Amino acid sequence: MYMPQSHTQKFASYNAARYAYAIDLLSSAVNQSSHDAMTCCEGWTVSDVIEHAEVVLAMVNNIDTETQGSQEREKAGDLIKELRVEIETHYTKDTLSKKVISPFGEMTVDEFLGIIWVDTFTHAWDIADASGVEHGIPSAMAVEALQIMQPKSDSMRGPGRFSAPYQTNSDDPVEQFIAFSGRKSVRSK
Repeated sequence: MYMPQSHTQKFASYNAARYAYAIDLLSSAVNQSSHDAMTCCEGWTVSDVIEHAEVVLAMVNNIDTETQGSQEREKAGDLIKELRVEIETHYTKDTLSKKVISPFGEMTVDEFLGIIWVDTFTHAWDIADASGVEHGIPSAMAVEALQIMQPKSDSMRGPGRFSAPYQTNSDDPVEQFIAFSGRKSVRSK
């Protein structure tokens, strides 16, 4: 298992623990990033990816509430820092069992977290790759992401989503997931 037991014990479900772990990866990448570096996402800088990731994170953070609030923050990355600290108390058993309408249809908050963490995880890679820093993504986490996303392949492709997959000969699970997501490293030749 890639998440330490001390981490998973802080959360009411495996999905909440995994989502928090993805936020940790994203936070680490953002803290080391070069905000003006170009990412593999066509025309997007690291700052653009951070802003996009924070829009998704805000939506996830508010998925179980009646009103969708948004606060202005001073700079890109502030929401990620806040969530990293607050997430341990946000997802209780009651919250996780609540039915919500998500971008993937009606499901519990826990089921939603079991899918949406892949977005956060992917953007952590985007930012790390563009900035030339270690992404820190465990191989087992990449295997889980691939297993979750492969059955959804057709519905996840298109503008504003994943591009067509790339072929890879790599045995590395992270590289396999990144190729599946339609991404290529800006560092590859």
